[in-house]
Amino acid sequence: MPGAVFLEGESINLRTVEEEDLETLRDIVNQRDVRRFIGHREPLNLEDEQDWFENYEGLVLTVCVDGEVVGNIALREKEPNVGEFGIMLDTEHHGNGYGTEAVELVIEHAFKQLNHHRVMARVVDTNEKSSRVWEKLGFTLEGAMREHVYMDGEFRDMKIYGLLREE
Repeated sequence: MPGAVFLEGESINLRTVEEEDLETLRDIVNQRDVRRFIGHREPLNLEDEQDWFENYEGLVLTVCVDGEVVGNIALREKEPNVGEFGIMLDTEHHGNGYGTEAVELVIEHAFKQLNHHRVMARVVDTNEKSSRVWEKLGFTLEGAMREHVYMDGEFRDMKIYGLLREE
């Protein structure tokens, strides 16, 4: 059973991450089309996931659909009043709007409750699905770190998206 509901949406709920969620999250992070875009090159086991669970600093919530954990969303404070997003969803649940809804819920929380002035996300330039989410939500493409990540045998650019509270 996923943790307590923290933010409630129309088709998803964002819940606290509980220890019993770690096996599911481990399985999701090891999916090829998930891990390649979040920078994991080696497999993660349950001990790795447990270590992440115990040491993560920032807001992290499971994304749940009908009580089932389908991913997670994180917002880490990079600098005072600046949060950086991270999100991963089980590939079986891509294309349903769950990521967009999760980000919308956390944006509101970041600006209204955490007093962030700016939120941002980094996206590998070949991750068009993720880029569309940020653009749809009003994020501005602020630039790119050229050849910043090695993926699929080549160096790729990392795009930087940002959103200010007043936007």
